[in-house]
Parts: sequence; structure tokens; C-alpha cells
Amino acid sequence: MTMAQNPLTREQKLLAEIVVQLGNITEAIQSAAAGEDSSVLNAKIDTLQVQLATVANARAALQQQLAEAQTLNADLQTQLSKIHEGDITPDNINQVMSTLDIEYEP
Repeated sequence: MTMAQNPLTREQKLLAEIVVQLGNITEAIQSAAAGEDSSVLNAKIDTLQVQLATVANARAALQQQLAEAQTLNADLQTQLSKIHEGDITPDNINQVMSTLDIEYEP
């Protein structure tokens, strides 16, 4: 059985980046416990925190864009429904003639 591969969404990619960064933080903590120079670790932690903040901001922006797109889609669906309200499309010649009030004998 083969599964279709779906491309990752931007949000999924951002979440994956967060997971990687959390792994880096764990590694930094383990290195600190092993006695590595704390100034290097602190610099890495600071960098990771900045990256996490950037990812969080990007995710929030994507969520806002998604909400706006969903609202726009709903508005368009409503407009489309209004356009087709009462739209009568005859299916055959008899219905065409009847709609136009033309007497017709086949």
C-alpha cells in the first residue's frame, strides 16, 4: 500500500523547526552538565531563544493569514450563493420556451 505524499504546510515546517531547536537546547543542557564552557552555551541558548521567538511570530502571522483567508472564502461563498439565487437554467427546449412565455409545439 502506498501513501500519497502531501507537501508540508508552512506551519508544519515551523513546528518541525521548533522540535529541532528544542533538541538543540537539550543538547546544550547536556553539554553544560558535562562541564562545557557556560558562556558558549549561554550564547547558543540566546540564539535559540531568538529563533524560537521568530518561529512563534511567523506562526502567529500564518494563523492570522489563514483566518483572513477563511473569512474571505466564506464571503466569496456567500456572494456566489447570492449570484445563483433564483437562477433558472432551462434543461430542454420546452423549458426554454416556457421560461420565455413563448408558445411552442414540438
